[in-house]
Amino acid sequence: MSNYDKLNAVLKNAGVSKTIYSLLMPETEAIVDGILGDNDSTLREKFRNAYRAAWTQKQDAMHEEFFKTWKQWNSPIVQADWDQFPFMYPTNGASEGLRDAIQTYGAKARTEGFEPTIHVFDGEYEGFSAYAAAAGIRVQTHNRKNWQTVLDEIGPNDQFYLSHPSAIDGNIWEDYDVFAQSVCEAQPDAQLMLDLTYVGCVGKQFNVKADYPNIPVVFFSLSKPAGAYYHRIGGVLSREAYPGLFGNKWFKNLMALQVGTEFMKKHDVYELPKKYRDVQEKAVEAANRNLGLSLMPSDAFNLAWQYSSGQPSDLERYLTRGSEGEELVRVCLTPTMARIIDPKLNPTVLASSHEGLEDWIP
Repeated sequence: MSNYDKLNAVLKNAGVSKTIYSLLMPETEAIVDGILGDNDSTLREKFRNAYRAAWTQKQDAMHEEFFKTWKQWNSPIVQADWDQFPFMYPTNGASEGLRDAIQTYGAKARTEGFEPTIHVFDGEYEGFSAYAAAAGIRVQTHNRKNWQTVLDEIGPNDQFYLSHPSAIDGNIWEDYDVFAQSVCEAQPDAQLMLDLTYVGCVGKQFNVKADYPNIPVVFFSLSKPAGAYYHRIGGVLSREAYPGLFGNKWFKNLMALQVGTEFMKKHDVYELPKKYRDVQEKAVEAANRNLGLSLMPSDAFNLAWQYSSGQPSDLERYLTRGSEGEELVRVCLTPTMARIIDPKLNPTVLASSHEGLEDWIP
């Protein structure tokens, strides 16, 4: 067994993971049950009817209610003039939109004859760099703690990908506004590509301004907020058209859009993170006891973090993200939180891959 496998086994047996997994909550399962109608023939017929008679083109506009609901749902947090983002594309989570945007950027660079460069902070969502590498685009990483020095390294044709709240630690990044404004002033032609996937995962009040003039596109997903990873519910709002996503008008998941819409109508943007904060804290206590760490609950309700110690163990080094001066450990609490929420179901589900389940709960 490799050292990598051994460290993953330690995390698995402690009820946490390095990879972030969505927490499927009973509220989401109730939404799905309601849409399917259970034994209610009227609801079942309404669900089936959404898929019928495609030649009438009635499905073409079925994503519009989803986007309208998302804008209303996040309005306590996200500040934006959405009229400036007239192009709306339903996507397979956030990943499809991110991948298409990066590939479109690479194609534009080839057409216009400039060298494409994508910037990210060290420890950010791995997909940004992975999609760029797949498209043959250079990725430049930066230390977020020293973000002021980044401004001189961004070229006029560059893109900077950023998640807020941040995937680095699951927390609200307090310097987001001043950073976005500073990039706009220092290099107004560079594009700040904003990923709002963690909006809906945080129970405390905060605000995100999403319509700085240097933000051309906003990406979002309900994978984390709704625990709906495999329903693949996401979207893109853009100031300009993305031809590669135009076909999503037809090639979209009607079930996913309905699940997302009903979820947002049923639960406001702060509700479930507040509800499950106590579960998160219990999971952090268990992780610290089992791993000998000093984790703290992240703002995002299924994550925990701590600064890396001066003499980190192999496990800490494996979990460390970020750059010098901001090295931190981040773990996903989903396995333990799922067990706490539903102790009857999860021992059966997890027993094949975990031992010592009784030790997870404080």
